[in-house]
Amino acid sequence: MILIFSINSDYSTSSVISWLIRLQKPCIRINEDTAVELLWLTSADFAISIDGETVLGSQITKMWYRRGGLNLFAKFKSELIKDYLRSEHTALIEYFYHRLDQIPSVNKFRNSDINKLYLMDLCQKHDVLAPRYLVTGCKSELVDFFQQEKRIISKPLNSPFSFQDEEDFSHMAYTAMIDKADIDALPERFVPTFFQQAIPKAYEIRVFYLAGKFYAMAIFSQNNANTNIDFRNYDREKPNRVAPYRLEKAYENKLHRMLEAYGLNCASFDIIYSSEDAQYYFLDLNPVGQFGMVSAPCNYNLEKEIALALV
Repeated sequence: MILIFSINSDYSTSSVISWLIRLQKPCIRINEDTAVELLWLTSADFAISIDGETVLGSQITKMWYRRGGLNLFAKFKSELIKDYLRSEHTALIEYFYHRLDQIPSVNKFRNSDINKLYLMDLCQKHDVLAPRYLVTGCKSELVDFFQQEKRIISKPLNSPFSFQDEEDFSHMAYTAMIDKADIDALPERFVPTFFQQAIPKAYEIRVFYLAGKFYAMAIFSQNNANTNIDFRNYDREKPNRVAPYRLEKAYENKLHRMLEAYGLNCASFDIIYSSEDAQYYFLDLNPVGQFGMVSAPCNYNLEKEIALALV
């Protein structure tokens, strides 16, 4: 039995499951609204009910952590014991995720998120070049950084801020260039913010990593005003040209060591190839691995590759 954690709206999960069905491999999917109950847990095994079906831990051969999580106390609604249940649930769920992480898997609960600053430390430790950065809430420090780098950007330390308005229109905060006028408009003290050296790009590279293999796609986003700074600010009227890409082997080896050090066997990440010094610059990492936008355009068939990694 293959256990899959995801969310209802994730089409990529459904595509992988279609391959598992084709390969005749039984699997069960847990979404954010799936009814899950812990029946019992011992040092030797555990049993959970998933939409009424009992599954033993010993029956689970592989796990894929894609998204989401568990709420084992969902049916207990009493306000009187809410705080007590919250602390009990936290203790139980932390251990239960630990138990699930012992199952052979593609991705794990424990490293499903990564702090951008910790990522910068990992890059430095493993000799993976990344843009210089500054976190500050002091205007004078930002002025010095701007004078040193000449071109800088600002981006979230965690996930980009997004919301949907009353008309169901999505708004997202993308990476933004910061110029002198922006800095002049700031107060002397502001919320500590992440600023980074802006790398002039020849092209951008989105990479999906799975079990030691790299599947890369070059994105020629540099000549479009919408996508020059952040290709997620997509121009649907004039889409970026993309093409399969092969990273240099020595660079792959560095990335492999860094990902192994963090305990990742699956991830996606973004790289810039600089037009200024012809170097790779590591930008961002998604530990749960986005693969949909790379799979079809490059004919990598990653949905099948993930399914094969789970059997």
